[in-house]
Amino acid sequence: MRKIAFLLPVMAAIAISACDRSKPELDKTIAQMQQVSAEKDSLLRDVMATTQFIADANTELSKVRTRATGKPKVSETGENEGKLSPSEQRTQLLTRIKGITASLNEADSRLAASRKRVSMLDTNNAALKGQLAAYDSTITSFKAIIESQKSQVIDLTNQVNALTTENTSLKAFNVQLTSDKSAVTDERDRLTTEKNTVYYVIGTKEDLLKRHIIVQTGGMLGIGKTQVPARELNKADFTSIDKTAVSEIPMPKAGTPYKIVTRQDVAALATPPDNHGELRDALKIADAGAFWSASKYLIIIEQ
Repeated sequence: MRKIAFLLPVMAAIAISACDRSKPELDKTIAQMQQVSAEKDSLLRDVMATTQFIADANTELSKVRTRATGKPKVSETGENEGKLSPSEQRTQLLTRIKGITASLNEADSRLAASRKRVSMLDTNNAALKGQLAAYDSTITSFKAIIESQKSQVIDLTNQVNALTTENTSLKAFNVQLTSDKSAVTDERDRLTTEKNTVYYVIGTKEDLLKRHIIVQTGGMLGIGKTQVPARELNKADFTSIDKTAVSEIPMPKAGTPYKIVTRQDVAALATPPDNHGELRDALKIADAGAFWSASKYLIIIEQ
C-alpha cells in the first residue's frame, strides 16, 4: 500500500502527459519510480529494525541492572526471567551492541550507495525529479536518525561497561567485607576466650614454693611467715579453665584441708570456707563473675 501511495502522484503526472510520450518511456518511468520506492522501503526497514533493537537493549539492560542489585525480575508466572547470570547477560548484550554498531555503519554506506543508484536514473522526467527531491529529503532524515542511533548505542555500551565495573567493585567490596567480618568475629571470639579463661593450681607449700608460685613474707626467725602469690606468675604452671563452664574444682585429697591464698571473693562460693578459712572436698562456685573479679589466678595450698 505504501508503494501505491508513493506512486499515485507520479502515475497521475504520467497520465496527464501520456499522449505526448511513448509506451516504452512510460514503462521505464514507472520502473524507475518503483526502484526509488523499493530503496526507500529498504532503508525504512533498516531504521525501524535498529530502533526496535535499541528499545529492546534498553529493556535488557534494565533487567541486567535489576539482577545485579539482587532484585530479580519476576514474570507474570512467578518465575525469574532469564537463566543467565548478570555477567553473562552483559556479555551477551555487548555482543549484540557490537553487531548493531556494524549494522549501523553498513546502513550508513547503503545510504550513500542507494543515493548514487537513484541519482543515475533518468532525471529528464519532471515527475521523477520531484520524487528524487523527496527521496533526497528522506535520505537526509535517515542519516540524522542513524547518527542519533549511533549515539544511543555508544551510550548503551558505556552503561553496560559501567555496570560491569560497578559489579566488579561490589564483588571486591563484598569479599573485603566478608574478610573483615571474619576477622572481627575471630577477634571477638579470642577476646571472649581470653576474658573467660582463668587459672588455678593446688599443691603443698613446699611444692608451690619450689616452683616459685608462692613466696613467704613476714614472721620472725622463720616463725609466723605468711604464704602469698609470687609477683610474676607463669600460666604454664596452672590449669586453665573457662569460668563460665566450670563451677566446681575438686580437691586432690578428700577430707584434707586446703586454703586459698589469692584474692578471690570467697563469699561467692556455694560453700564458704570454715572459720579457719579452710576448704575440704571441693571448691563450688556460685557466682563466677564475683569469685574471679579480683584475680584470674587461684592458688590453693594443702594444709
